[in-house]
Amino acid sequence: MPSQMTTIGKIVAPFGVKGEVKVYPYSDFLQRCYLLKEVQLVNKDICQLKIVQRAYIHKNMWILQFEDCHDREEARKLSGSLIKIRSSERIPLPSGSYYLDQIIGLKVLTADGKKLGCVSDIIKTGSNDVYVVNQEDAELKSTGSSLEILIPALKSVVKEINLQEGYILIELPEGLLD
Repeated sequence: MPSQMTTIGKIVAPFGVKGEVKVYPYSDFLQRCYLLKEVQLVNKDICQLKIVQRAYIHKNMWILQFEDCHDREEARKLSGSLIKIRSSERIPLPSGSYYLDQIIGLKVLTADGKKLGCVSDIIKTGSNDVYVVNQEDAELKSTGSSLEILIPALKSVVKEINLQEGYILIELPEGLLD
């Protein structure tokens, strides 16, 4: 499989006695489990290609049956594995929407061209996301520290996201860096 893989869930436990596994989905699209045909399982530096024989939703979890997994003991051995798909198989998002892994790592620039740092994490607050930006400051570099800036992911703040060039252009709200 190509190296461009996206993690969409994690196997948390066996389910039943026929080799099914319970998966905690990392996807906002619960129905996407019905589209799974072939997945990669990654656990402790081991990658396995698995064919999905059956998939359904049970209590906001995915239940998957793999072609070569026939009993509870085989399913138990898969617990803790991350489920990955080719990035090209992700469900397309509407224009102006992005997957979290597309945002993390982007440079953050102000409208006047100042580089603030790079997005290291995204906090989901319920009302809007918040980008955690690690800022490398000259004074802080000498101490080995870094400064985090929290940028609200609002249209009034985030003016442009350019995945091809690898940056986010923002208009700083008054007092954000104070």
